[in-house]
Amino acid sequence: MATFSVITPVLNGARFIGAAIDSVTAQSNTDWEMIVVDGASTDDTAKIVADKSSGDKRIRLLSEPDQGMYDALLKGVDAAQGEWICWLNSDDLYTPWAFSSLAAAAQKDSPQWVSGYPACWDEHGGLRYVRPLGAYSQKKIAAGWHHQNLLGNLQQESIFFRRSLFEKLEAEQRERIRAMRLAGDFLLWRFFAEHAPLMVIPTVLGGFRRHQENMSAQQHEAYMAEVLSTDPFTLPAPLSRLTGYAYRLLAARAAIRLSAEADKSF
Repeated sequence: MATFSVITPVLNGARFIGAAIDSVTAQSNTDWEMIVVDGASTDDTAKIVADKSSGDKRIRLLSEPDQGMYDALLKGVDAAQGEWICWLNSDDLYTPWAFSSLAAAAQKDSPQWVSGYPACWDEHGGLRYVRPLGAYSQKKIAAGWHHQNLLGNLQQESIFFRRSLFEKLEAEQRERIRAMRLAGDFLLWRFFAEHAPLMVIPTVLGGFRRHQENMSAQQHEAYMAEVLSTDPFTLPAPLSRLTGYAYRLLAARAAIRLSAEADKSF
């Protein structure tokens, strides 16, 4: 049984899926499995995954039509065997030290879910920036403050969660996530925050790759419409901007503190 299970839902992701897999095989901690859940792609996605898995049996391919990204994600979680589960989209990347950093933090503090500092890659795989966000309020995540119109989204590529936390979701909550087309991650984090705080470790674990074909960039308004359909906390625009600015300042101070504490540990 692997310690880490990486779930990658994909549909026609041939352009970047190889690099995403390579970012997993490059991990310094080798105790992992990767489950690619392909929704019957019509491009070379399945072939690329099959070629990668032929040389590494830790990579598995599940390929069949599905009901969308979150149906694929839940299929992958159900098939996963790891203690820790993470979700990497086919165009995103992990840093080589991601699993090792999480394993060290988990041994020390026993968190239920963890984030690193959010980061962004360009389409060529260059790390373009890191956001110094070192603290998240459990109550505010649960109440739905973390969306683009208020405190900003939680970065899915930077988050890892224990299987035991996921298993606390009720059947109705899982079906609500499965039914979402774009914003199931927003619901998932809210449900997790009902049970446990989100711990931050002061490094980059993974990041979002920005390119012209991003689903989130192309369908931003539709994503926010789904978020708003879940009745999140909102404020009028001027107050929302001030609240978001104040949060980023406080979160940056928390990131400085976390970095200082990590420096003292050497």
